[in-house]
Formats: sequence, C-alpha cells, structure tokens
Amino acid sequence: MSRQIQIRRGTAAEHENFTGAIGEITMDTTNKTLRVHDGETAGGTALAKSSQLPPASADYVIETQLPTAQNNYTWYRKYKSGWVEMGGELKTTGEHITLVFPISFIDTHYTFTVGVINLSGSAEFNHNTSASVFGETLSKTKTSISIANLGQTWYACGVSE
Repeated sequence: MSRQIQIRRGTAAEHENFTGAIGEITMDTTNKTLRVHDGETAGGTALAKSSQLPPASADYVIETQLPTAQNNYTWYRKYKSGWVEMGGELKTTGEHITLVFPISFIDTHYTFTVGVINLSGSAEFNHNTSASVFGETLSKTKTSISIANLGQTWYACGVSE
C-alpha cells in the first residue's frame, strides 16, 4: 500500500508572514515552489524550479586566485570551459622581465594587455595583443611573456590547457 504525504501550504503572502520550524518544508501555492524554513527567517528560503536553473552548458568559474603579496599581486579566474582571465601588477623600472602566468594557455593565441599606473592610483589600459606602447614584447609563449616595461598593470585572457 502506498503512502501519501501532504505538507503545509499557503500563498506567497501567507508565507512572508510565516516562520516555519527548523527543517520544515512548505509549499508556496502562488509561485508553485517549495520553501525550506530555519525557524528564524519569515517566509523561509524558496527553492528554485528546474526552469530557473542555468543550463548545464553554462560556463562558470571553477578556480580562482586573489591577489596577495605572496603571489606578487597576481589574480586569475578559470572557467569550466577552459577560458581563463588573469592579471596583476608589474612593478619594474624599465628592465626586461619575464612574466610567468599562474595558468598556462593552450597556445600563444591569447590577449595580453598592459596599462600604466598613474599617480592617482587608477590604471589606464592600452589594448594591444603583440606589443605595448609603454614597453616592448621580447617573446611570447603559452606559459609566459617577456617584456620591457615601466610600472604597469597587466591582463591576459584566452583558453587554458
């Protein structure tokens, strides 16, 4: 013999004035959704319908790094698709440097952009994929770029390995 479970239900307006018990599930008859309660929050938390979820093919961030002194103020965001964005600060005075990327690109078909750090602290970006007005690109690989520059911010994006 099968059993039937019936949960407490009410309209959206009724839910907004109702605080359910910890772990209680109720049905919002206006929006045709379930709500989960924590014993404190009026209305509980509405659960998403499958039509409200992003498609399985949606791209999203799977890995990040925040800029800190330990990583030389370098940050990155890697997406499920393999797309990666990264950036940071270059604090040099015109010497040639090799910037090693925190994540390798699949090839050399990526965008590299630099911007001068002005005295107000904001960055002025100059987009150029092969050379910079403010420096010279000496070599470019999928794991690094060698440039001659002044104090600048940098940004790179493309497909990672």
